[in-house]
This record gives sequence, C-alpha cells and structure tokens, in this order.
Amino acid sequence: MEDTPAETKVGGLRGSGKRDTSPLASTAHGRCRSAPTRRAARTCRSPPRESIVRARGFRGQEGESGRGCGAALDTRRIRPSDSNTDRFRPRRVYRSRMAAPPEARADGSLSADLRALVASPRELWTVYAMKLLESVAYFAIWSLLVIFLSDDHGFSDTAAGSVAGTWLTVISLVMFFAGFIADGLGIRRALVIAALSTAVGRGMLAFAGDKMTIYASLAASVWGIACMKPTMNAAVRSYTTPATVSFAFSFYYVLMNIGSLAQGPLITEFRKWFKGGATIAGVTFSSSQMVFLVGFVVSCVNVVLALSMREAKPTASLDKPTKNPLMIAREVLREPSFWIFLGFIALLTFVRLVLQHAHLTWPKYTLREFGQDFPFAYYWSINPAMIIVLTPVATALTRRYPPYPVITIGATITAFSVLAMAVSTTVAASVVFIVLLSIGEALWSPRLYEYTATIAPPGRESSYMGLSEIPLFLAKPFVGFLSGYLLSVYCPQTGPRDSQPMWLVIGLMTIAAPVCMLVFRRNIERRAPAEATPKPEAA
Repeated sequence: MEDTPAETKVGGLRGSGKRDTSPLASTAHGRCRSAPTRRAARTCRSPPRESIVRARGFRGQEGESGRGCGAALDTRRIRPSDSNTDRFRPRRVYRSRMAAPPEARADGSLSADLRALVASPRELWTVYAMKLLESVAYFAIWSLLVIFLSDDHGFSDTAAGSVAGTWLTVISLVMFFAGFIADGLGIRRALVIAALSTAVGRGMLAFAGDKMTIYASLAASVWGIACMKPTMNAAVRSYTTPATVSFAFSFYYVLMNIGSLAQGPLITEFRKWFKGGATIAGVTFSSSQMVFLVGFVVSCVNVVLALSMREAKPTASLDKPTKNPLMIAREVLREPSFWIFLGFIALLTFVRLVLQHAHLTWPKYTLREFGQDFPFAYYWSINPAMIIVLTPVATALTRRYPPYPVITIGATITAFSVLAMAVSTTVAASVVFIVLLSIGEALWSPRLYEYTATIAPPGRESSYMGLSEIPLFLAKPFVGFLSGYLLSVYCPQTGPRDSQPMWLVIGLMTIAAPVCMLVFRRNIERRAPAEATPKPEAA
C-alpha cells in the first residue's frame, strides 16, 4: 500500500445513478452544508452507514503525527454499503497544505534549504559553532603533532608516527564506548564534558616541556575528541527534520572544512612569525606550542557554548526507564542493520586512511623534498577550500541517488589520487593529489555522515557514530607505524631519497577499497535499511 500522509475513503455508488449525499462525502468534495457538519468532517467522527471513512495518523516531513481530514483526502477507492460486486474508478487525491510545516517542505533549491535550516532550533547553530572551533584546533594539532615531536623533542620518524598513531587509535577505541555513554548522558551534558576534556588536554600540550607531559596531555584530550564527534553528529540529526537532514549534514561538513581551511594559514603564519619561539609571562613557547595555545583558547570557548545549550527532546517515552550504556550496546549489536552498516564502513577504511597519510606522512614528505620553509599547510588548504565549494553542489546533484553508488564513486577518485605522487616528486603532483582527493571526498564523506545518522534507530545515533570507528580503530596503529617506517626508508631526514615507491605502496592499499565495494555492492545494497535510501518528495 502506498504510504500517503493520510487516507480517507468516502463511500459512493457507481452505476446506481445515486450520489452519496452524506455530510462527510459533501465535505470531501468541498461542499459542507452546515457548521456542525463541518466540525464533524474535520474530526472524522461517526461517518454515515453509506460511507466508510478511514483516518490514519500521518508522518509529515518533520515526523509529527496528525489525524483525520486535516491532512489529506484519498478518494481513490470507493466502497459501497450495499454492493460488493462493482468496480470503482480512481478519484483525485487531495493533499492538505498543512501536511508539513513550511520549514519542513524544502523544494530542493539551495535557498529553500537555507531557509529551512535557519528555522531550526538555536542549538543546531550552537553545535555548528562548536564544530567550527573544534575543527580549527583538531586539524592544527593533527597536522603539527609529528613535526612537534620530532623538531621540539627529538623523536625519530618511526617513534613520532607511532605516538601519533597510538593517540589516534586510543581516540577511536574510546569513541567505541563514547557513543553509548553519550546516548545515556544526553547531548548537552556529553558536549560539556567533552569540551572540558579537550580544553584540559590542549592546555597541557601547549605548556608541555617533557615527554611525560606530552603523553599526559594527549591522554587528557582523548575523551573529549572521541565523544565530540559522535555526539555532534547525533545533535545535528536530533535538531533537524527529515526534510533538512541532508543539507544540514552537508553544511556541517562545510563548517568542518572551514575550520580545516583556517588551520592552514594559522600553522604557516605561526611557523613564520614564531620561528625562534615566543616568550609569554616568562614561559617560552615554540611555534607549534603557540598553535596548541590557540587550540586551548577555542576549546575554552566551546565549554561556554556547550553550557548555553538546551537538552534535545527525548525520542523515547518519558515513562520508559533510562537504559545504561551496556544495555544500549547490547541492543545495537543485536540489530542486523548495524552489522551491514559496519561491513560497509570497513570497506571504506582504506580510503579514509588516505586522510591519515595526508596529515602524518605528507607534511614531512613536503618539508624534506621541497625544503623546511615549504608552506605545506597553505597547500593543504586547497582541500578544505574545495570541499567548502563542492560539497553543497555535490549534495544538490546527488541528493536523489542512494548513498552507496555516490560513496563508491567518491571513494574511487580519492583512492587513485595518491598515485599522482607515485608518478612525480613535484609540487604540481602534490597539488593534483590534493585536488583529486578533495573531489572524491566531497562526494563520499558528507553522504557517509548522512547514511550513518539516518540508518540508526531513534536515540541510537551516537552509538552508531561511535561504532562506525571500529574499522578505523583497527587500522590506525598500523598507519601510524607504516607512516614513520616508509618515511625513514624512502624519504629520510638525511641521505638519498626515493619517495615515489612510498606513495605507490600507499596507493595500491587504498585502491583495494573501491574494488571491494564494487564486488560486494549487491550484498550491501540489497540489505541496506530503507531509511538510508532517498524517498520521493511528496507532491
């Protein structure tokens, strides 16, 4: 049966020469003869014997329920009271303009999407602001960490890569549990605790003068970073409607990349301005620590923003007891849709590792091949700049297509981008790598956010977001070690270099992902949850 907002079946006789003159039938055809009759029609009470009226609750685009004749009239099927043998012709379907609020009825244009997003709760915009600030701090620290460890504290390439890889691995491990805990805590409390954690960790890293303080600072920031991502994703899902969720996640992804774009000039200019370090209140900071200090400040701002939020409305009934994280985890792990989703994410892991190498391997590669003053952060800013421009366009062009083919095409482009540096060790080859990676990322990454959030059952968004990091968690230690090892073998600090084989190895590993996605496409698409597939918009 077609799922319409509401369905009302009004009786009549075909071939009998009689017209159904019941009050409700008159109302259905736009001719209600008295005020009491109009009230009866609106509430769909006590239909006459000749008419069979079925009023169903409907789900508008916002997911709210309505009843009766205020929604839509479906007069396609007529059931007579005194004949079971006649066949009935279809009638016109009348749909009320009140089936969904105006802000939920985006017409697919960019202006309509923006208007619908502006009508969202202010908490959504608070989350957007927090995501922007968090992205500036996180991407700056991620890009500088291995350089900071080697230049400021004498770590070898392998040791620096292993420390960074271990840190990222622990973040993914904690993210596994953070999703369950965030679902139990609620969005506001989870974000407050996460922002406090990042502020403490980044403050310690900015003042770190020895290796133990570095380890402690990285450990202190783990919870905040791990909890922030699934909770923010769940917040976007909670504070949007089905009509706005696709564009909301695209805008969310654009803001993340604006933060990534901002860290490029931040790193480059700070490395230039504070090349010899800086002294503030008697404390000496390196150029990297000055960047970490900026991360500490924006994390403190995020604490204030998180405290200003109101909690999202619970999706479950208030009379249901709150479940603990272990119960939530057990329920999620029993859902077949989760395991299909996890297999899909596992295939994407190798493609996502390209971004790991872009932050762990590529910066050192450029400094050694093109000189210590090479502005690698400025060049990497091409990526977020392209994402900012391409993501809304890609979303508008692909919004009517299922996520799987869009993600597969984007993953293929991203995977092959690495081969540009396997062909040539030039700045132009690095630019080609960044451009191709960005085009592919603009296709697959925002659709992955949307896919993850929409297939999760209500109230389980954070759990799905956290569990989606399992494949990446298993791969991060290997990537951190591999990054340091490949640099030490093919692109060492001193001695002869031959960097092209290094990128060939990385490229062959990433190409395996889209190949596997094509091989297993039928299995995943056939069992994919219906929620993840775009539905035709109501007329």
